[in-house]
Amino acid sequence: MFGLGKLKFRGVDKKTISDQAHIDDYNSAEEIGRVRLGRLCLYYRDLGRKYCVPYEYIDRRFTRVSVVEPDDSPAYFYYRLILVHGEKEFANLIFEKEENVNRIHDRLEEIRPEIEKGYIPPADGKRRYFA
Repeated sequence: MFGLGKLKFRGVDKKTISDQAHIDDYNSAEEIGRVRLGRLCLYYRDLGRKYCVPYEYIDRRFTRVSVVEPDDSPAYFYYRLILVHGEKEFANLIFEKEENVNRIHDRLEEIRPEIEKGYIPPADGKRRYFA
């Protein structure tokens, strides 16, 4: 009635994925914050949806740190896990703890060492957001 019941994921091609293999992989995946690392894919939640990203789709990964400086209290930090395909950032996942982002980087290194790590500025100086 309200989308409850069978798990559904949005794939990188914007199509819905709801086969049993992905559901089983999601349920058995290692959970780190809002990210799950399965055998088949990296899964994450964003804006009420669950996304499914095959590891082969991820070309680059890096951490971006955001600093918030309120007037009446000390600054605090948000750690963003950025995933890149081609030249476009397709995922910007916010964490409060740097350890969680580092654990995901370590696990991605184990799962698929071909994924490059680190930020590379675009040649024209303009960041490409969300494919």
